[in-house]
Amino acid sequence: MTEQELRRTAVIIPPTGRAVLCVWAAVPGLFAAPFVFWQSVAAGAGFCLLWGFLVYCLWARACSFAAVLGERTVTVYSGVALPVRQVLPRRAVTSVRLLRTPLLRLGGVSLLIVAAPGAMLLLPAIPAQQAGLLAHILAEDAP
Repeated sequence: MTEQELRRTAVIIPPTGRAVLCVWAAVPGLFAAPFVFWQSVAAGAGFCLLWGFLVYCLWARACSFAAVLGERTVTVYSGVALPVRQVLPRRAVTSVRLLRTPLLRLGGVSLLIVAAPGAMLLLPAIPAQQAGLLAHILAEDAP
């Protein structure tokens, strides 16, 4: 994949990436649930329903995620009920970090962190090949 091909397509979170994000979100709830069930069964059931709803909201937001590389900007679109658009000029990028944990590697995805003065873009669970190319392109633009 080249920079021109990356510009023509939007980077989205694949189903395996959404699964990784949901696992990350569910783990704290799994650790906290026994302590809430210890208080009462009703409180534990309510906590599990609430945590399940929050994981579902994360999944829905991950389904709406798209990152677009332009000639001069990196734009990230996300959100279901309240859509958000974040635009970061490519010339303002100061650092790019690519993170791959064992769970991300298993899913074939990466976490890309793009930093600029006063801004930080997190591109979670995007395909590893696209993340590597995007990191390389943005690192070339960085001073």
